[in-house]
Amino acid sequence: MSQHSGTEPILIVGGFGSNYPQYTGLRAYLQEVSGRHVAIAPLTPLEWAGAVIGDSYSALLRVLDRSVRAILNEQKAHRIILVAHSAGGVLSRIYMGNQPYGPRKLLYQGFERIAALATLGTPHTTNRTGRQGGLNQIAFVQAHYPGAYWRPVRYISVMGRGIYGVADGPPPERGAWQSYRLITGEGAQWGDGVVPLESGLLEGSRKVIMPGLRHDPRPDRPWYGSSVPIVQGWWEQVELALRDHSG
Repeated sequence: MSQHSGTEPILIVGGFGSNYPQYTGLRAYLQEVSGRHVAIAPLTPLEWAGAVIGDSYSALLRVLDRSVRAILNEQKAHRIILVAHSAGGVLSRIYMGNQPYGPRKLLYQGFERIAALATLGTPHTTNRTGRQGGLNQIAFVQAHYPGAYWRPVRYISVMGRGIYGVADGPPPERGAWQSYRLITGEGAQWGDGVVPLESGLLEGSRKVIMPGLRHDPRPDRPWYGSSVPIVQGWWEQVELALRDHSG
């Protein structure tokens, strides 16, 4: 357990198409290394499917807001730490915003309730638009809240340097090339197999590059929440960011 146990609870925000139970391992490791209360936002493939159909994260935002408020109330806390995987980081940045979002002009101003945002393999920037891969949502946060936008919030962006994209390589390298190219227009670069480093390392944040890590939780390869040592490796940077701020 970390010697520096803070008071803010942690909420895990899952990635594109994910189902929240798949983050129970990460939750257990985070509790062990942080000594904090850790919960998982109950996002399901149903809400993610709706996001694709409607090209909007509105339903996801409602679930996230309910989760944040429930934890603050339950833990008697003023602010929480978001640990967001993949598109969950884009969702979190929209949630923190003060600009009306989507057809229903939703507005949450979540920055008032967030002490830190740690993103794990989140595509923060893109030079493309479209429904595929949530590109329009990335473009939205990039336009309205560029970089480490909210001063009161500590931003930590964690990226795995696990696979180099190769157009005509074996399936993992070819898949990486296609995904990196979708996000940035360039496939031949390093990333976690889904998100390239250049997109995943947010300007103005505390940047953490983890060698060998891959994007998704699978039993045959290490990802951001595979083990206590891996989680400890990036969580220490979150603690340092919080300490720097409080100091």
